Amino acid sequence: MICTGGNSITSGAFISLSGTNPSFYTQYNYSYVALTTSPILMFAFETDLNSNYFLDSVSVTKATVPSIQLLQNSGFENSTTQLNGWVLSCNATCSAGAGGQATYGTNCYLSTGNCFLADCPDTSGTGAVVFLGQAFSTTIGITYTISFRLKMAYGGSGSSNTRFTASIR
Repeated sequence: MICTGGNSITSGAFISLSGTNPSFYTQYNYSYVALTTSPILMFAFETDLNSNYFLDSVSVTKATVPSIQLLQNSGFENSTTQLNGWVLSCNATCSAGAGGQATYGTNCYLSTGNCFLADCPDTSGTGAVVFLGQAFSTTIGITYTISFRLKMAYGGSGSSNTRFTASIR
């Protein structure tokens, strides 16, 4: 994994957002047809000094059986300081801010429980990005539904040099 921004975070993305959106929690839903038995759902976050991303309510289910969650700790509720079930990569590239971590409270969806905070500005000029991922089991050729809620907290004026992507690897 390349721990810098740029094209490394957009490769294979099924969503790519930049700027100050979404400024309120927005739910995103995607269909995925499995090409391997152990794909990895990967989120990538680049932020600036005025911006943070909050991720909550991540879900992967078989399209025909939506009641069975395939991810561990999908809402981050079993996380306090450790992101149980998730792999956090490249946190050391965050030259300022908190990096990627579990958080709780009013910035989480419905202002309750835990969520994931990405606070990874690049103050060194070398590129800063945080990756959050989790592998899950699938059957090749079967359709799965991926959903999550995302919010951008923006405290500056003008434009924001941020980027979020989600991909399957």
